[in-house]
Amino acid sequence: MNSVAEKLFASDALSGKTVFAAASAKLLPELAAGLRALGADVLPVAVLDAEEIEDNTALDRAIANINKYDWIIFTSAWGVSFFAERLTRIFHGDSAPVKPANGAACLPKICVIGIATAAAAEKHGFPITLTADEFTAEGVMQSLELYHGGAKNLRGLGVLIPRALEAREFLPAALATAGCRVDTIPCYKTVRPEPDAELSARLRNETPDLIVFTSTKAMRNFLKTVVTAAGETTARRFLREAIAAVIGPVTAGALEAEGKSAEIIPPESTVHALLAAIAGFFKNR
Repeated sequence: MNSVAEKLFASDALSGKTVFAAASAKLLPELAAGLRALGADVLPVAVLDAEEIEDNTALDRAIANINKYDWIIFTSAWGVSFFAERLTRIFHGDSAPVKPANGAACLPKICVIGIATAAAAEKHGFPITLTADEFTAEGVMQSLELYHGGAKNLRGLGVLIPRALEAREFLPAALATAGCRVDTIPCYKTVRPEPDAELSARLRNETPDLIVFTSTKAMRNFLKTVVTAAGETTARRFLREAIAAVIGPVTAGALEAEGKSAEIIPPESTVHALLAAIAGFFKNR
């Protein structure tokens, strides 16, 4: 943490503020801890979790023929984890449903979006060739074009994208337009945990000064969770009255579609940058 951030985090910028933090189960502990360090009364709302999909046939087939790909692109830490689990089973499991073609064991080059995804890839032993300069699908395209010396040089490359069952289509479409052979294969699905009695009560009885969203899906699931616990009117009131902080421009655009402009958007799509932007915003109010 740099000295500027340290000063911000030591400033009690959120003292006396009630903050609803809507994030995945994976990101929520880090986000909630950072908000509490700023002095906030935090209500952590786990709005995303991940489960393995029922049918892994397509993923197993892709792994068995992994040598046909030039790149694997990971867009989330969950994608890394679920892919690694299937990879281990295919290459080392006694009950693997399919076997690697020609005994293939060499992985393609690895591209990742974001610090959390990179950390997950390193944890599972994947050597990272490329990390997107911007932590978005658009950033991946820019980084790949730069790596290969221009968009024209992407033609003919084989790309595997292990991802969520439901995800943005920009990256596969852009790669296909550039002439890549793209296999977009689900390896997990996201689910929305149902609010328990305590969370439901707090959503009904408390009003946030700030709501923090770490993804478009987190924002949409948060609204569904509030509607389930406290009704549509309460959900819309939260958006209307609270300050909103989002992790990046894609989430900001999705929030705009819900009729709310985000007041806080960090320059980088990371939890640390988001916390620093929140601290700076409230410190200067």
